[in-house]
Amino acid sequence: MAPKEEQEAFESKPKQTSSKSQAKERQPYDELKIKDGPIYKWTKLKDLNNDNNGLSRRFDSMLSEDDSNETTPMCCRPSPLPAESTALLIVDVQPEYWSNCPAVRKDFPEFPKNLQKTIEICRKRRAKIIWVRADYRHKHSPWLTQFERIRGPRNLGEVPCDPSSPEFTWEEFATPEGGEVIIAKSSWSSTSNTALVDILKVACIETVLVCGLITSVCVQHSAFGIFEAGYRALLVTDACADRGKARHEAALALYGDYMYELVTSEDLESKTTGLIPAEPVWLVLDQKTNMVRANSFPKHVIAPSMSASSVSTASSNANSTSTSCAVSDSDTRPNHGATHAVGSMVPFLMIPGQQ
Repeated sequence: MAPKEEQEAFESKPKQTSSKSQAKERQPYDELKIKDGPIYKWTKLKDLNNDNNGLSRRFDSMLSEDDSNETTPMCCRPSPLPAESTALLIVDVQPEYWSNCPAVRKDFPEFPKNLQKTIEICRKRRAKIIWVRADYRHKHSPWLTQFERIRGPRNLGEVPCDPSSPEFTWEEFATPEGGEVIIAKSSWSSTSNTALVDILKVACIETVLVCGLITSVCVQHSAFGIFEAGYRALLVTDACADRGKARHEAALALYGDYMYELVTSEDLESKTTGLIPAEPVWLVLDQKTNMVRANSFPKHVIAPSMSASSVSTASSNANSTSTSCAVSDSDTRPNHGATHAVGSMVPFLMIPGQQ
């Protein structure tokens, strides 16, 4: 082969890249991810002698060939998610952070479509929809002074939330519908000084899908609050956006599958492993424990120590407007049993599905 032909053949060959560079391209910020338990040693569930109930075999099937090391954390799959016990939390999707923020729109052109898809799935399958909107004012946001000192003229300043103002608008692709909850927050976290956790308790929510703006700021802080309150938190990654891809991906690398699980709008759409359409919530009397339970997933104790006659009487008064609550000792969830006295069966039945 002539020298010229050899040179052309060499240039036509695909360039070889090292395995390290390929891995870095596939998994940005991989060095930030938590790979081992920070405090205790992770072990495979099959070593915990749970063969009797099948948990060991089910979870063992989730492990890949790369999970042979016992220190590898074993993350649970994000689905299925029963809609009647799932809420979608949409954080700060408002003009200040989208329409009026070119830095966000530049790197996330698919955000509106993905968020709209996520909302439609949750509405169709009747999960609870909760909107959170920033309301940053000096009178109730003490952090704002320090933020302005650090950021200077780069800071937005006050971001008021006044529905009566003519300037108040929603994004066209993200507008609440009738019956959906709207919360104004005065800080970066949706759980700080708001009624969010109380709303989740009353609605018998177990899982919260978090999405919106900005990934590394209010979305992240809201997910932390949900996690700390004892709820299962999942970030819908393609329904979030940030001031640049790097900040978005770094945030997910730091805390994804550590404080919250990572899913996409496509994951939620799956009929077999995604968001399961909500079903009616039935109330029955458990003769063994003498408890009234909801026979949906998960099963919660609604009221303790009620006799059959009491249940019958309460059921006949289904139009009662009582809002009293009773917490059962057998409810093991931390601080959010969402339990109601039998007299308030009707409010309970209405809340789990989307209003």
